[in-house]
Amino acid sequence: MVAGTPGADGLICIDFDDTLVANQEHFEEAVGQLCADIHRATGMPPAEARALFERADERQRGRHRNRFLLAVLSTYCAATGSACVPLEAVPRLAQIAAWPYDAHPAPLPGVPAALQLLRARHAGPVWLVTTGDPVVQAGRIERSGLGGLFDARHILPEKDAAAFAALGAGHARRVMVGNSPVTDVLPALAAGFEALYVRRTTWSLDLAPLPGDIREVADFPAAVALLLRGGPPAGAAGPP
Repeated sequence: MVAGTPGADGLICIDFDDTLVANQEHFEEAVGQLCADIHRATGMPPAEARALFERADERQRGRHRNRFLLAVLSTYCAATGSACVPLEAVPRLAQIAAWPYDAHPAPLPGVPAALQLLRARHAGPVWLVTTGDPVVQAGRIERSGLGGLFDARHILPEKDAAAFAALGAGHARRVMVGNSPVTDVLPALAAGFEALYVRRTTWSLDLAPLPGDIREVADFPAAVALLLRGGPPAGAAGPP
């Protein structure tokens, strides 16, 4: 163990999407395809179609596969003024909605080496903590090639303070590393974790103001370097 990591029994939890693997760009590509299809079908400017999608996306409040599909379908209906999706449009819209989940979850630059370094020099457990459809997300973790670098993988229905409190039970020091203020940093702090915020593009609904003492890093390798140097990520905001 290297001095400065969260101790021999210290728990390090790490987010998956957009912390370790490319994800948001796949959603952006899918939305771009949707807006282009709507423009071809109706003449609606892509920016107007995107605004319709963003309202539908906010109503669904989640990036689970079925919720994203519903956002895509309801956007198309709103854009075309239809009560239901025309049968001939269903295969194409289903293909668009599936793209973010079927696309290869490629590790971001430096991630595999950084994970291997962390596992070699931190004596405590390193867990993957993510959300989503369990079958879909488990498959994406396997396809990323990163699953074997964790002591445990947790696919949660939601990442909230209660979930983090349950995960952290029995560990004297707990750290969460992730790129989402709403689902990584803030609920972890509320559960008594420390947190490292990875500044990377994320879903707009995952953005929120953060406390001023949160340590921010540009990418996951920088987060690992900070942990191994012993820099305290942030004071826990919740109960110990």
